Amino acid sequence: MAADWPSALPARNVRDMTRTVLLAFLTLCSCGPWPDTSSAPLARQNQPWPQLLPLDPILDPAGPAFTGDAEAQALSARAAALRTRAAVLRRPVEDEAAMEALRARLSG
Repeated sequence: MAADWPSALPARNVRDMTRTVLLAFLTLCSCGPWPDTSSAPLARQNQPWPQLLPLDPILDPAGPAFTGDAEAQALSARAAALRTRAAVLRRPVEDEAAMEALRARLSG
């Protein structure tokens, strides 16, 4: 019942309440002191420009992250096993025997 309370009120009342809450929030926010920014140095004045690095080592598939065919085959085999497991999990389970067969297949 509490979740649909705005729809129980006329639109004008909701709009007025929203304006009142917003006005109260802005009033409370304006009570705080302004920070003293005159003594704070700008970060751009004291720091050098960031160093730009080339993207080629990141985008190169034959780079240091890729070690060889054995690792690629192991990764492909694991991906295939996970796809097979996902396909098994997508099947509907209609009775207790099917559920036990699913558990046995996934545990092995």
